[in-house]
Amino acid sequence: MRKKYNVVVYRSIHPEVNQYIELCLKTIVECLKNNQLDCVEFVVTESEYKPLLKFVFQFDKNSMFDETVDAYLVQCEQNLRAFCLKLSSVSNNLKELPDNSSFSIYIHTNESNAVAMSINPEFEEFPLIEVKDISEETDKIIPLSRFSIRSYAIDTYVELK
Repeated sequence: MRKKYNVVVYRSIHPEVNQYIELCLKTIVECLKNNQLDCVEFVVTESEYKPLLKFVFQFDKNSMFDETVDAYLVQCEQNLRAFCLKLSSVSNNLKELPDNSSFSIYIHTNESNAVAMSINPEFEEFPLIEVKDISEETDKIIPLSRFSIRSYAIDTYVELK
């Protein structure tokens, strides 16, 4: 157990889980580099893979971003610290998850970026699938925050099923 910004952080020791998370993060970075990342969802599911809750991160590109502002990432770090504290306080109010819970990470990008990544050997193991627009029932939405990291504004919220 470690603490980051005075929030307890757990670390996975399972190699396959670590590999999955690493591949997701590499894919997110690639989408950000190409300015093609729309949304990332961290979905907690029950044993039948039905979503229990989603942590949603929606990315908006700031075309007016000035590279010289926050060159040392001080504001970026303060924004992440505030987000972690907010996330920690909200997670304390969520109901306890069942023991057989699992998770998935969904990365929303566009078709052209998905095609470009599918032919890139670095991402051949990453399962890119096309998803039809399906509206899902959500019992409750808890807004977390909107914060900036470099040239992106990120809206964050939790969807409870």
